[in-house]
Amino acid sequence: MTPCPGEAKVTLMSFGFKYGLPNANYYFDVGFLKNPAREKQWNFFANPSDEMRDFVLAQGQTLEFLDKVVPLLEYLSGIDQHQVFAFGCSAGRHRSSIVVDELSRILNNKGIATHVVHRDL
Repeated sequence: MTPCPGEAKVTLMSFGFKYGLPNANYYFDVGFLKNPAREKQWNFFANPSDEMRDFVLAQGQTLEFLDKVVPLLEYLSGIDQHQVFAFGCSAGRHRSSIVVDELSRILNNKGIATHVVHRDL
């Protein structure tokens, strides 16, 4: 695993399953979340907007997932020098990138430095 820049012990990566798995320590599939590109008819190739973020982050399943995965990431980030956590969905453009950005915000607020990589965005 290549260490991430600066002091970050954690790399959070979004990716699309249709492009193959990235090199990571742990993988999470967030494809169970409603896809804003399908549900709201936003362009499949558009980068996530504030409206898309609001749509994904307002889902009860998203909030429950974040509540459960954050403590796991906190624990795992403390047991090794560097960890790469990869979060995937179909194409890696919307759900996974929005979840990764939100996890980065949450972990940074908890004092865990993160490096974010959107592989397929």
